[in-house]
Parts: sequence; C-alpha cells; structure tokens
Amino acid sequence: MNRSFHCFFFAGLTALLGTGGMADAQEDPAMTRLQALGTSLQTRSTWSASYRQEYVSSGMSLGEVVDGRVWVSWPDKALFSTGEPVIRWMGLAGRQVRLLDLESLTCDDHLLTAEEWERIPLVAVLEPRRAVAQFTILAQGERGLVLVPRELGGVSRVEIEIAADGLPARVVVKDPQGSVSTFDFVDWQAADGPPEGNWLPLPPDGIECVADS
Repeated sequence: MNRSFHCFFFAGLTALLGTGGMADAQEDPAMTRLQALGTSLQTRSTWSASYRQEYVSSGMSLGEVVDGRVWVSWPDKALFSTGEPVIRWMGLAGRQVRLLDLESLTCDDHLLTAEEWERIPLVAVLEPRRAVAQFTILAQGERGLVLVPRELGGVSRVEIEIAADGLPARVVVKDPQGSVSTFDFVDWQAADGPPEGNWLPLPPDGIECVADS
C-alpha cells in the first residue's frame, strides 16, 4: 500500500483540512498562509474538487497521469476517487485509511499510529503549532508554501500553491528517492458530503477489506 498510501496524504495534504489558531502567525508569512488555508477550508462543512495527478518515478522524465475527484471535510475526513468510471477509492476518516482498488479487486485498511500521523504533511495543516517540530515551513512566491520534514521519512519536500480564492491549486510532493507526485485542483465547490455519505469507501460484494499489521 506504500505508494498509494503516501499519494493519498499528499493529495490530501491536500487539501487539507483545517487548522487551529496561531499566536505568532502575523510574524511569520508561512504560518499566516498556513492558517489562512485552513480557515478557507473550514468555511464549508465539505469541499469537493476535480484533480489531475501526475506521478513521475525517480529517474524518469515522463509519468503516469490520472484524473479524479476529491472530497474533504475538516478536521480529519477525505475521500479521493480515480478514473471515470471510478477504478480506485482512497478514504480517510479520523486515523483510519482505506484503499479500495476495483481493478485488482482488493481493499486495504491501515490505522495510522501517532508517529505516522505526526510525520505526514497533513498534520501541518491540522496542527500548525505542533507541525513546526516535524517540518520546516516556508513561504514561497506570492501565495505558496513549502514543507520540509526535519527527519527523513516518506516525503522529502511538499510544495503547496494556493489560489486567489484561498484554496489549494497545486500540491507537489517529492520523496527521498526522487519520485514526484503533482496534484492540480480545479473547480472547488461546497458539497453535501461524500458519495453515499461514506468517507471510507464500501467494497462491493466479493471483496473483503484486509487490515495490515
């Protein structure tokens, strides 16, 4: 579940869910932008957008491109669909992650540990005051952000471009091996919730969800 697991959180750093107050925000442009991003995402109970992902493996110049849709809800819910018709679902509810692959007919569940939760980029948006212990957070350009983990892990760098409406326009994630995932988001809209009300996708008959150890 490695690649899909990480791509999920990058996408979902995606857009990320919300953020608490930041007493020092006015003194730090990066934290001000991070706080503003979270505030924008909290203005609706659920947001949805279309996205395009390009995944380029280390050492390659061309990558795999997929299209999909994302739904996010502060503080800790997200759902991503890939393909039309959908061939893959990735869901987050609390710290429970589910990947449903309708091509391989598999369903994988993963419960994030406290350490995993703290080291994924999503925590920077959810808990910015704690995130500074895990990431160096920098302003980039007019509205961008860069997150660099203080310790080597699943990612080496995350770049976020924020559109004029305050919502994510692009998220670029680089891993220590040199692979890059780029997510472009368009047409953010308020939504009633995820499809059929389920943040964790329900597998069809014949597919059993298996929890990793």
